Amino acid sequence: MLFTRLPEKKYLLGIDLGETFCQISYLNTRRLTAGMDPHTFCYGPGREDFDIPAAAYQNPETGEWVYGREALEMSAEFGEEPLTHLLAGAVQEETTAQREPAAQAGVQAAQENGAGAGESGDVLIGFLGYCLSLLSAEVMEEEIEAVTFTTAVMDRRTAAVLRRAADALFPGLLKIAYEEHLKSFYHYVLMQDEEQRRQSVLLVDGWSDEEIVLSVLSYNKKTRPIVCFPTERRVGGMDASRFYGPDFEEETAKGSAAQSGAVPFAAMDAAQKDAALYTAVRELMAEFEFSAAYLTGPVLAGGWMKDSLNLIARGRRAFQGDTLYSRGAADSTMAACGLTAKADKYFYLSRDALKCNIGMQCVKKGRNVYQALLDAGAEWYDAAAQIDILLEDGDEIVLEETSVDRGDKKEITVKLENMPKRPRATTRLRIRLRMTAADRMLLEVQDMGFGEIFPSSGMKWEQEIDING
Repeated sequence: MLFTRLPEKKYLLGIDLGETFCQISYLNTRRLTAGMDPHTFCYGPGREDFDIPAAAYQNPETGEWVYGREALEMSAEFGEEPLTHLLAGAVQEETTAQREPAAQAGVQAAQENGAGAGESGDVLIGFLGYCLSLLSAEVMEEEIEAVTFTTAVMDRRTAAVLRRAADALFPGLLKIAYEEHLKSFYHYVLMQDEEQRRQSVLLVDGWSDEEIVLSVLSYNKKTRPIVCFPTERRVGGMDASRFYGPDFEEETAKGSAAQSGAVPFAAMDAAQKDAALYTAVRELMAEFEFSAAYLTGPVLAGGWMKDSLNLIARGRRAFQGDTLYSRGAADSTMAACGLTAKADKYFYLSRDALKCNIGMQCVKKGRNVYQALLDAGAEWYDAAAQIDILLEDGDEIVLEETSVDRGDKKEITVKLENMPKRPRATTRLRIRLRMTAADRMLLEVQDMGFGEIFPSSGMKWEQEIDING
């Protein structure tokens, strides 16, 4: 009998899925060393060709879907356009499927773009499978231990689309996470030397023709763990006269953009881009002190950054690279697997994260204990909890909100109107919590009664509560 040794799971992946490309970076857990950077997959040795084109095309002769460069080449041969913006198409499909009169319009739009009804998600899965097949020359699927997906925007629908893709691509793999680009950048910076985090860190994102995104990571070093807060500003798609005077729109902008005062970044000439970025960075510097700056994205190329680049690099370390997000996602995977002690010293609060812990004081086995319900740091669209309690007496329940950035604590008291009168500790309540926005929590309480002695009244209470304040 022959025995085949199964490959050892040892690779941590970071997958950056943009609208025009996909990048994959990875770490080998058997070779981790301090300060080790993830390796980013490229098409050939010695070539810095990291972007796998996010394109798909269905061969009109065979019906077979092809992806990446092959899709670009084959579609050109047939004189047609490939299917692009694969993630956006799948998210649109997810969105319209949940809206009943608008669902048909979404299906029609998907069909016009080259995908049939219900097909956009499958095309995305096919494209990601193609990317993993390219990676298999360096990392076998059986060797993958954990994966983090990162995108420019990570919300409930995007996460749902990627979860379905992950279920199809990594069956049985439990360690899969989803995060936005800025959180991946946070993890990338976390793995750099401490000096870079001495003050705030600036990120200049030039991946969109429409606007430059400026992001700041700030650190509250008075807390334990240290809390990191992101701040975001955008350059482009704004009132251009703010930078260039009231005559700018009449001279340079045409059409509806000029009428609204919104000027895409790509519509500006080199001097205008430089001036706009310089002004925005200078305003941020009035609020934050930076110890490091990172620049990423093709829009920043071309030599137009003169005054703005001098301002960004003056008195601080500045870095430029176009693989920050996939590498940061790989670093995030490493942190999630508990393979770096740095992750325990810092706490990241994203724009969509709960900035407080929600819980309540309960009695268990005669002892007063704190029961955690919602944890700070969780993305609001994923935050939910359910618990059954016995109400000791009265008609109120009390939750505790503890801020992680300020450290203060406050009580949230909810009165249950017209609660049935019962003896002490004979009312069982089912409490459900879920977030409706980053700062809004929906509390649902249901009277479950007390067995056959006190049947449920069927009463329910709902209250929406402001938190994260």
